[in-house]
Amino acid sequence: MDTPVEESWARISGWLARHAPVTAQAIRPPAGAAEVRRTEAVVGRPLPADLLAWWRLTDGIADADYRAGSPIPTHYLPLSTVDARRRFADLAPFANPDCCGPDGTHATTAGERLRGFCTATVPICRDLAGDLLVVDLRDGARHGGVLSWTAEDGCHPTGWAGTAAMLADTARRLDDPTRTEIVDGGTLQWR
Repeated sequence: MDTPVEESWARISGWLARHAPVTAQAIRPPAGAAEVRRTEAVVGRPLPADLLAWWRLTDGIADADYRAGSPIPTHYLPLSTVDARRRFADLAPFANPDCCGPDGTHATTAGERLRGFCTATVPICRDLAGDLLVVDLRDGARHGGVLSWTAEDGCHPTGWAGTAAMLADTARRLDDPTRTEIVDGGTLQWR
């Protein structure tokens, strides 16, 4: 059973405030309910409860704030709901036609590797190279899992069963000082 999102995020936020104040200051306040509804409407599928819980705690990091470091291992910044919508809208026209049907159906199931982009995913984090972490909204036993997405290789499982698992793992990793480095006067980087 996963640690509740609220508990993991409190541990992460507290650690960042104590050890990585530059990263902590870049984290935005909770997403507004209207912004979350807009994101869900653009994606066109219900969002998992653990992702909604996270967005009720934070609306990511402003996309332009490159000083923020990487709050999510090993090099990801949480997206705001607005940025999640933008990235989804930018990638949706390039959906994999072998998976994504014009009627909203998908030929692949949750957790399956996939070349290209799948319109049954929602971006939640990004790195500076443009790679993403996405939540898998396809049907199947791994619905809600977190996938990595790159333009070159498409979607691949991360091992995180969902947003709650990703945050619980992040909180655990922060407890190991050999995994983190604080640079530039208070910015978190992962080793």
